[in-house]
Amino acid sequence: MKKILCIFVLLISASVYAQKLPLVVGGVAETGYGILNDGTDGAGLNRMTPFIGAWINGIGYCRLGYGMYNYSRTDADGELLSVRSRAFSATLGASLGGPGKPYLIGSFTRSKQLANVGDVTWNEWGVGGGATFQIVSTAAIVTELEYRWIRSHYDPVKELRVSGTRLQFNVGFVVYVY
Repeated sequence: MKKILCIFVLLISASVYAQKLPLVVGGVAETGYGILNDGTDGAGLNRMTPFIGAWINGIGYCRLGYGMYNYSRTDADGELLSVRSRAFSATLGASLGGPGKPYLIGSFTRSKQLANVGDVTWNEWGVGGGATFQIVSTAAIVTELEYRWIRSHYDPVKELRVSGTRLQFNVGFVVYVY
């Protein structure tokens, strides 16, 4: 299986290079109001998500991100709680009129929290819009506003069933690698 994956990555890399597809790297800070990753309701920073992708100005983009964070705390009973959070996201954007113009986005995120009291996995779907602000010809600021649906899941850390929605604002940067 690893050999097939390596061959697949090499073929995609050769194809991208041959077509001169504009590759990008970057990251976004995701903050929202509503149901957050940990099941709480309110405002807060959800995660930092670095990404790679292809971004064709005037047409749209596709990007893949992987965010992670870890934390530990001791509860009132003296029990140590250790949580590792992971999130894989895929986002598609479609331009509404050319370079530097607003764009529509659709996103999917598969989130996991791995804890010593139990693991949980859930999906998030989002739709919204965004815009880029060019800093220089090879870099831009990214701003996006999304409405996210958090699918129902049981959170063993909070010991409750979580589902709901949130309004999410993403701000970050993108660098065109070419």
